[in-house]
Amino acid sequence: MAQPNREEQVRGEIFLDQTEQLLCTAGSRQLTRFLETGKTGKCFAVLSDRAVYCKGKCRVSRDRRNYVTKQTDFRLDLEEFQALKYLQQTNPVLLSLAFFFLLLGPALLLLDKLINFGEGIVLNPTLDAVICLLLSGVMFLLYSIHKKTLLELIHTNGSIGLDQGALPEKEERLLIRYLRAFLRSRESQM
Repeated sequence: MAQPNREEQVRGEIFLDQTEQLLCTAGSRQLTRFLETGKTGKCFAVLSDRAVYCKGKCRVSRDRRNYVTKQTDFRLDLEEFQALKYLQQTNPVLLSLAFFFLLLGPALLLLDKLINFGEGIVLNPTLDAVICLLLSGVMFLLYSIHKKTLLELIHTNGSIGLDQGALPEKEERLLIRYLRAFLRSRESQM
């Protein structure tokens, strides 16, 4: 018995309408895993001639400000699709900790100079201040490293963000090319 080809599998498992044509996939490894096991992990997108299907752990927002990571099975009709952007997301807790330790280090030194804070305790305030400054540097480095870039698909009911780290660059560029071509053709028709 012959196995169905990939486009037929996608048409049967993902597409809502069997007459839709597969244009491209962003995240083919995740798609293959989904077709083989039925389980979704990281996000992937499948573009047909009528809609964009996003599956896996995507960032979803109704107001384009507060994003929530959800396990999604989302169908975005191309008529509802409005724009495409890159979005940088960072963890503000790490930046807050970096500034906290940056302020705590000199505060410990100042307390030691003003009220001889170090005489009554076992630890050396100068060493504590240096440790706080080092922790500040580590937190800022972690903040810089843990930036996430999302490919944001903006639609009439909010937006959905696909993690750029989960999508191969070549597939992502192809998806962007198709979506921008669709937007240009829709603008030229108006």
